Amino acid sequence: MLMNMMKSVKLLACTTVAFSLLAAANVSAKEIEKTFDVSEGGTFKLETNRGSIKVGTHDKDQVIVMVDIDGSDEDDMKVSFDSSGSDVTVVGEQSRESKGFWGRNNLRVSFYITVPSNYNLDVDTAGGSIKIADLNGKVDAHTSGGSIKLGRISGEVNVNTSGGSIKVEEVAGNIRAHTSGGSVKATLTKQPTGDCKLTTSGGSITVYLADDIAVDLSARTSGGRVRSEFDVNGDTTKRSIRGAINGGGPKLTLKTSGGSVKVLSL
Repeated sequence: MLMNMMKSVKLLACTTVAFSLLAAANVSAKEIEKTFDVSEGGTFKLETNRGSIKVGTHDKDQVIVMVDIDGSDEDDMKVSFDSSGSDVTVVGEQSRESKGFWGRNNLRVSFYITVPSNYNLDVDTAGGSIKIADLNGKVDAHTSGGSIKLGRISGEVNVNTSGGSIKVEEVAGNIRAHTSGGSVKATLTKQPTGDCKLTTSGGSITVYLADDIAVDLSARTSGGRVRSEFDVNGDTTKRSIRGAINGGGPKLTLKTSGGSVKVLSL
């Protein structure tokens, strides 16, 4: 009886220590905030080897950068800032691999960016999701692991993820989007001036087009079906469609290695 009680006390003590260590790891956190005066038409550039990215807009001529760094290894994450004219550059770098209690990752980083509504973006993270609100400007967004979601973008769009879905609510410009694993969904509301390409190594592709958009469609899947609500002047099979929509125009390439492809009318 006494022996069992001693074992219980030891177990309780070990459990208490473990939870105390975990709590201490989660309490540690820091915030960084910087504000830059800019003019419309500039470019915000962010390159980080860790963290999610969220971008919003406002009607002020300012770029506001907020960084939340959470975890006991917060001091391993360094963030530097630079500005030149209307351009702002931010670099985030984790100095060493973070390993918390029981070998678990113990560093969480989030970037919250606010830019003028007429501005350009070039953001790149080695691991994390990217979310961008409505914007009048060019968007380059890349992540090595995470989803990408864009609002209404009135400029050229170039997005890439090594693992995650891509969704673009509305593009009034040219678009290039690729994911190594996930679905792709985009809406084109205005006539593109150059070629557009949406590809995925494993997932479906759905593209909504305004009724008057004219393109040369090249849609293909290795494992699924291809369907178009538009009349296509060309060749159509179960797994590929090649031909002109509304007389033809810039090339619209849609390609997936495993999934369906749909071209739908708005």
